[in-house]
Amino acid sequence: MVLGIVLGAAAAGLLGREGPRQALDRALARTGGAQEGLRAVGKVIDGDTIVLERGERLRYIGVDAPERGEPFFEEATEFQKKTVLGSRVRIEVCKEEPRDGYGRTLAFVRKGNVDVGEALLRQGLARTLFVGPCGRAVARGYRAAEREAFRAGRGIWSLQDPRRVSHDEAGRYVGLLMTVTGKVTKVHAGPKAFHLNFGADYRKDFTAVVFRRDLSRLLQEGLLPVTDYEGLSVEVTGTLREYRGPQIIVESADQLAPASRSP
Repeated sequence: MVLGIVLGAAAAGLLGREGPRQALDRALARTGGAQEGLRAVGKVIDGDTIVLERGERLRYIGVDAPERGEPFFEEATEFQKKTVLGSRVRIEVCKEEPRDGYGRTLAFVRKGNVDVGEALLRQGLARTLFVGPCGRAVARGYRAAEREAFRAGRGIWSLQDPRRVSHDEAGRYVGLLMTVTGKVTKVHAGPKAFHLNFGADYRKDFTAVVFRRDLSRLLQEGLLPVTDYEGLSVEVTGTLREYRGPQIIVESADQLAPASRSP
């Protein structure tokens, strides 16, 4: 009973927020548009799969909710029930990949102006999963919603320990979403990217990477001029990758912040 009330309130709050509408529109335009229309939701299978009228199964693009038996499966499923079950929702199917290997329709689902998949991510009830052109096209906005839940320790992210590590431990957590802390010792300006180095040996020490192609947009989002980070203690949030040492690619300004901004 309490869970239902909490999830219902969370759903109502999230449904008042704007989703990545512009990114989704651009994605659909690049992939030839979408098959779009209002449909009734007759059943919820789990956090990322629903059944529409006439029995059509639909799998959300860009999110991966817990499977049955995994932590937060019940919460993700209940969230979906509170949000879309019995409602008429807008279905937006990418024409280039309308179905998956199981015959399920692959689509974005919107209730009003809100992307329901993004709402799941903000609540920490799913991870990002980008397959196909439409999924990749909205990746930046979806990952931002995922990071918000991660930093707050919501849902599935409450189970991850640690979520914050020092730069000299980052190599132990490659493949995981993580906040890495430390001081930027040097900013190297390469032909394609700026490398914010956190140690003397760039071949093994942690690095935050800012691609030049993204720089203008990142500055508009609030990123400091890249060279201003040299000597600063900062935190970097993102999925750790291995390329000449552990690194995080900075694709949104919220990923890189002076440590004094941290809660």
